[in-house]
Amino acid sequence: MKKTIIVKFGFLIMFVVFVALAINQFYQYKKSDIIYEQARERYNLERAMIIANENLVNQPDNHNSDSKPDPQLPIETSVPEETQAPDGTTVENPENNNDTNPTPRPNIAGAGDVIGWITIPGTAIDYPVTQTTDNDFYLTHNYLGNRDVKGSIYMDFRNEEIGKNRNYNIYGHKMIDGTMFSDLTLYVQDGSYKRYFENYNIVKYDNMEIETEWKIFSAYVVNLDKEDYYLYTRYSADENFQAFIDEINRRSIVKTDIGVGLDDEIITLVTCNFWYDNARVIIHAVRIN
Repeated sequence: MKKTIIVKFGFLIMFVVFVALAINQFYQYKKSDIIYEQARERYNLERAMIIANENLVNQPDNHNSDSKPDPQLPIETSVPEETQAPDGTTVENPENNNDTNPTPRPNIAGAGDVIGWITIPGTAIDYPVTQTTDNDFYLTHNYLGNRDVKGSIYMDFRNEEIGKNRNYNIYGHKMIDGTMFSDLTLYVQDGSYKRYFENYNIVKYDNMEIETEWKIFSAYVVNLDKEDYYLYTRYSADENFQAFIDEINRRSIVKTDIGVGLDDEIITLVTCNFWYDNARVIIHAVRIN
């Protein structure tokens, strides 16, 4: 009798602990979702403001060239205003100079390690991209640098900015609630991979200067328990980069007619896979603009 009571009490404790852990996990997930949703809202707002400003600047001049100036207003001339510099020399007023700086891009929350924003339209992938001096920190920290169960989407620390490497590795967790890089697994699953290859094959990457587009051409799973597989960021020799292109085309579960050559740049997206303990889902996309 006493033994039965002890066993039941033990099961009760285990149940309470399990429920407590589940509640804590739900809380951590929800907290992370709120943080990233706030980042998404700010990014989209700033991006919309930039687009609106660009449209305003690019609007054609609707003034009628035949209209007469208002006699009560001073007539502007084409001569730029001048002002005195501290050394006494005369310079043009900076307000009248042509602005040759590029259009500013969104800068979310002033996060110092955020280097870009990645989106795959039609999927849940819509996140800031971070980068630091190693590939470990953002496994367990969000884009603000705070401890987070979902970590962050981050670029390999060995990569330079877009335009300087041949391959850019970007990593993210697969979460049980379908967030972060979870949707990458849909490109390798039997019931969904063809549909995703056909309909959701554009990756957009905004590096806070320009928005680039990349087209997915390869997807596969690597089981690291059965083979050593390395992803490099630099290929100094053409033959090595060509061998990389040939290999990822060979591995892909879907064959496409997308040509990838030595002058191209590739983005490689990596996440884990629930079906194997030590497997990775790998997606490759080639830059198209």
